[in-house]
Amino acid sequence: MPAASLTTEAGLKAYLATKNITPTSITLLTGGTANYVYRVTLADGSTSIYKHAAPYLHMNTNFAFDPTRMDYEDRTLEILPSLQKTDSNVQAAKWYSYDKEEKLLCIEDGGEWNLKTAYPDPKLDVEQIGRDLARWLAGLHTTSTTTSLSLTDEQDLKANNPVGVGIYRHSYRNLHTALSKYGHDPKFAERIDEEFGSKLATDNECVCHGDFWPGNVLVKFEDSEEAKVNLTVVDLEMVRRGTSATDVAQFVAEAFLLDRFRGGRGLHPVFLNTYARARETAEAEGGIRIGREWIKRVAIHWGVHIAFWPTGVQWTDREGTQNLVDIGIAVLQAAIAEDWRKLRETHLFVGVADVWTALWDRGY
Repeated sequence: MPAASLTTEAGLKAYLATKNITPTSITLLTGGTANYVYRVTLADGSTSIYKHAAPYLHMNTNFAFDPTRMDYEDRTLEILPSLQKTDSNVQAAKWYSYDKEEKLLCIEDGGEWNLKTAYPDPKLDVEQIGRDLARWLAGLHTTSTTTSLSLTDEQDLKANNPVGVGIYRHSYRNLHTALSKYGHDPKFAERIDEEFGSKLATDNECVCHGDFWPGNVLVKFEDSEEAKVNLTVVDLEMVRRGTSATDVAQFVAEAFLLDRFRGGRGLHPVFLNTYARARETAEAEGGIRIGREWIKRVAIHWGVHIAFWPTGVQWTDREGTQNLVDIGIAVLQAAIAEDWRKLRETHLFVGVADVWTALWDRGY
């Protein structure tokens, strides 16, 4: 069966029939740009998610996109259970099956809500969710320093996901367009890309999710009383070995935008504080130390994200977007200058400066 058939509900239904699976419904889900993602319901009411990677983007079939990205998600879901705490309410989606030839992955259905859309719901304890996610991410980073992403039996720590590495530099390579449009020097963006974007190809601290943001965290209430939620981390196809700083910065940048424009519920500061404390605990137990250079990378990536992505993904009006670009540039400038006094006063470290100052005061 040609892979192209999996780009439609009818094609997936025909494929499942060859596996003696007869669903009562198949729904193509919206919201993603890269893959064809379906919710499949069986006669007993159970559901699962099927993801198909075509050799192009779902939202732009003229844009070629290496489908081996799905091989890396499959590989990561295989190794993650050994790196996660079993008693946590945060888990990566459970793996059910993978057809490598067709690039079709079947995983657990984590629910219909992601944290970005669910954020305003008053029933959610957003600060607790921030703490839970920060501990999960710190756990991933600190337990995967010697975990290989190789798709072969060779456990090579230099093996990496070329799709994830290449895509992650997109904002750095294109930052100059945002700066030009909003009145900043594009040469500054070129310096950021040359000095820091280039590092993404060689960073090798640990396994990074690669696209860790609230839209890739599914939220499902555990019981009818809605007293507790289960959080499912999804979309690991951009996984790579890299610096943990980029995962932290990407999540916190999107948390900052949610706090700023969707209700100010404190996701940004609580996540940053909890992650820093989790890393300090891991360090005391022999984990990799973090200090000024690592914090500088957090600041650089956060600044790039805030200065670039809101110019293409609308959060506010033109004036508000200009303000966001200015905020991102201020963080980038302070980080480049290693002006820690200015950096602690930026929007990045509002409400968390005391915890993070203790880290950069140690040097290294």
